[in-house]
Amino acid sequence: MATRHKISRKELKQPDEFQSIFETAGLFFELHMTEVLLGLAAVIVVAALAFALYLYEVSQGRAASARFDQALSELQGGKYQAAEKAFSSLASDEPHRAVGRLSNFYLAIAYLAQKEPAKARDMLRRYLAEDDDPIFHGAALDDLAVIYEELGNYKQAEDTYRQAAKAEGPEQARAELSVARMLQKQGKRAEAIAAYNDFLTQHPYAPERTVAMETLAQLGVAPPPAAPALPTVKLVKPPGAP
Repeated sequence: MATRHKISRKELKQPDEFQSIFETAGLFFELHMTEVLLGLAAVIVVAALAFALYLYEVSQGRAASARFDQALSELQGGKYQAAEKAFSSLASDEPHRAVGRLSNFYLAIAYLAQKEPAKARDMLRRYLAEDDDPIFHGAALDDLAVIYEELGNYKQAEDTYRQAAKAEGPEQARAELSVARMLQKQGKRAEAIAAYNDFLTQHPYAPERTVAMETLAQLGVAPPPAAPALPTVKLVKPPGAP
């Protein structure tokens, strides 16, 4: 038969477990109230500063983007000196932002438009050293190679065209063909012929094939066999279709 436990007067006087926890916490807060309040205030101040810095950074980013758009508009409008000044200032003020680094690329274009290839070369070098955006990297390499070629530095142009040929994009085939042209300009006839033949083999349907074949003919070399024509696809309409 189950026996009923009789609660003694001593047990009735013992504090409840949760009551003890809250009393302890309250005592701790009373003893360390100053430290707790100071810590809470410090957290609030840090959070407020972080939020203020975030808002400031957003504001600065928008201002930099607006400056970039204005400079780009001036470049497209043929105001090359104004564009040069704007891009130069932005590149100097905002080197940690994408628009600041990209300003070096467009600054090179402004210099090219003003017939200053040496300055354009330096800006493209700076851009390639500071940024690796795949959208502009290949174009910057290709432009830099063209400048080296215009300046008569054919070896440097060859090396840069080779780098540009590794970047996938619409200019890849043209960069490969330009490598062959630079070899030819350096008097490396055998290497140039091999490069032209490699281009024709690897790009059987490229529009630049005609140039490569004509150049080989000028060098007294028969081009490789032409690639078979692309098959034509004839659409067959179902009966009754208009």
